[in-house]
Amino acid sequence: MLDQYGRSITYLRLSLTPRCNLNCIYCRPGHCPAGFDPFAQTRILTGAEIDRLVRVLAGLGIHKVRLTGGEPLLRPDLEDIICQIRGHMEITDLSMTTNGQDLAAKAAALKEAGLMRVNISLDSLRADRFEKITGNGSLARALAGIDASLAAGLHPVKLNTVLMRGVNDDELDQLFDLTRERPLALRLIELMPMNQTAAAPDQLVTGTEILQRYPQLERVADSYPGQPAEDYRLPGHRGTIGLIRPISQRFCHVCNRVRITADGQVKGCLGQDDEYDLLPWLDQPDDVRLAQALAAAIRAKPLSHHFETHQVPSRSMDHTGG
Repeated sequence: MLDQYGRSITYLRLSLTPRCNLNCIYCRPGHCPAGFDPFAQTRILTGAEIDRLVRVLAGLGIHKVRLTGGEPLLRPDLEDIICQIRGHMEITDLSMTTNGQDLAAKAAALKEAGLMRVNISLDSLRADRFEKITGNGSLARALAGIDASLAAGLHPVKLNTVLMRGVNDDELDQLFDLTRERPLALRLIELMPMNQTAAAPDQLVTGTEILQRYPQLERVADSYPGQPAEDYRLPGHRGTIGLIRPISQRFCHVCNRVRITADGQVKGCLGQDDEYDLLPWLDQPDDVRLAQALAAAIRAKPLSHHFETHQVPSRSMDHTGG
């Protein structure tokens, strides 16, 4: 399936829930009052609707799916969703992004259900700082989730770190050490203006700055065409270090992904507000019309984000899906 600019769209980022058990400073719009659920009245896609969407999208050329949130581990039917998606033979790559807080107890079962690999958020290796960045997260639980994922054979295990100047950019040496003995793929992500806190330009640490600080990083071949990360390796390290540079070196021209939010909206770009409501088509049994609606939304995918303007999208990251 080609969009209006000739890009082949083969990759679905599928949000299973907007809810999250953390409150990361670069992700959510702010702290909610105790007991308040901002998504209490939100219609969330059912397991059957998710299965139908994946089946129809597979017919349009989607073969790679990543499950996101919020926090996807909060879906009680997560293993069933994974099994259903793996039942579509066209889907050859199924991964999940998670904060890892509940992963240690579930990694083996997720692998058994059909999950192939996992991305785990890890923004600090200092317990006090990790808790501050995430709102209330436990570094020990995140590290246990990493260990459990490696043991379960969820390969590769990728670690997502959003670098913020004056917040966690002094931990690069320690983060790089994670790749020394284990085949972990550390990915350093430039801060994107997904809320007002993250929109401050003075907090941005660019990939170019990292390369200048660590000239010993050696470029390695990409794992697949159009990947967002530029992969590097330190001499003698088993794992890799990826630089994801949506701000300083945008990769929109090779973007092959489309997003579907947990409330049934198609988003062609993380940094744009354009959305296409799928709920009217999901409420009808006609897969042909659903396919037409999906194809129209994919064709309308924007050319590029405009993060360089520091304009905050109307949806926060947790409500969009990473």
